[in-house]
Amino acid sequence: MTGKHAASICWRTVFVLGFFVSPLAVRTGTGQIAEPPEHPQEHQHNGHHMNVPMGEEQCKAKYTYDEGPLGPSHWQGVCSAGTMQAPIDIEHAEKLPIPQLHFRYQSVDLDVINDCNRYRILSRFPDNYWLKVGKAPYFLSELHFRAPGENAVNGKRPRMSIQLVHLSLESRFLIIEIPVVAGKENAAMKTLLEHVPAPGKENKVGGVKINAADFLPEDRSFYRFPGSLTTPICNEEVMWYVMKNPVEFSEAQITEYTKYYQDTARPLQPLNGRPVAESE
Repeated sequence: MTGKHAASICWRTVFVLGFFVSPLAVRTGTGQIAEPPEHPQEHQHNGHHMNVPMGEEQCKAKYTYDEGPLGPSHWQGVCSAGTMQAPIDIEHAEKLPIPQLHFRYQSVDLDVINDCNRYRILSRFPDNYWLKVGKAPYFLSELHFRAPGENAVNGKRPRMSIQLVHLSLESRFLIIEIPVVAGKENAAMKTLLEHVPAPGKENKVGGVKINAADFLPEDRSFYRFPGSLTTPICNEEVMWYVMKNPVEFSEAQITEYTKYYQDTARPLQPLNGRPVAESE
């Protein structure tokens, strides 16, 4: 058995056993599986709630996407030492009975940040558990964009992508990436682009609503793989769901976004024998 084949078998075992069994269920005294409460108490967010007040930031990026001393090949931490790094090129996937994604996103007041230190525009979301994977709840924390999209399929990256960042009760990340293609105007993106603040600033717009569901395709089939965050320090134990089908932004919307940030996709990373699953 080759080392590469052994590594593939090892990853497959971890993928099936480690990610199909939910650690979030709590067993009751009657032997039943109890789901976490729909609106957990505030203390349950401690340690994984990312929506801390921003204040005003100076634009002093600690890394870049260009080659050089701060470029991707010099990123610190797990970025250079990890074996489950993202993004990847999805060339082969195995159809498996994966637990479905259950979206229950809701409209909230728009909260937009121009994160000049991480090369992105993002929208933050309040306390919620609006995503379930099977019965496991995930907290939607933020929505941001990459240009081009980060994960590739058969060597091709989309011009842009949307990334929805979620956290579990144990503070484990789950990221959904949706490819973007040029087409008709997206009303939610129009609203967001109309309220982008200056670099390093946050704009909370009372009375103007946004719903993350408006950034999802109708057909929500996906690829799934274990990976990492794609910016330093590239923490691992992140579950990625890459939608097979895109959403449309108008050409003008894509152009408008890339006036702020472009070329913000990390180079593709080695698969290292990890299995990629595909929803049935």
